Amino acid sequence: MELKLHDIRMDAVDEALLKAKQYRSLLEPEIAESICLDVLHIDPDNQSVLVVYILALLDQISRTEKQTQIKSIERTVEKLTSQYQRYYYSGLLNERRARHMITQAMSHSFAYDYFVEALKFYQQAIERCPEKNDEAILRWNSCIRTIEKEKLKPRRDSEDVLVDMES
Repeated sequence: MELKLHDIRMDAVDEALLKAKQYRSLLEPEIAESICLDVLHIDPDNQSVLVVYILALLDQISRTEKQTQIKSIERTVEKLTSQYQRYYYSGLLNERRARHMITQAMSHSFAYDYFVEALKFYQQAIERCPEKNDEAILRWNSCIRTIEKEKLKPRRDSEDVLVDMES
């Protein structure tokens, strides 16, 4: 038996997208990612599938934050035709990274920087949001509340630390 990927049919794309969303809901983002890759292989500009693919990759950040995964997300975000969506999903990437950092003892101090980066993207998304769509505002507010709850502060740069050590 030859181990080779099969192409799905173009008329199966809508059903495949539903399956990908279902697997995300079942907390199986790797399966959702695979389905999205199958669709993107035959329909590389499918905006709905690109969004689900981004979300499936983002779902995996808490398990492992690999640079290759981050780069894949960034490259995929650039393929989105909506400027609003590019800002929104860039914000979401930074927010997910920040939330992952909060769970890592040695990285906790870097979470603030990622939240601030997320807020910058969300602000740009808010300025371009479609009517009746406040998801960027909801994400913005969630970030602010987490910063406050976790008492996150900007990192002191190394020069400040050196001055304090000399005092």
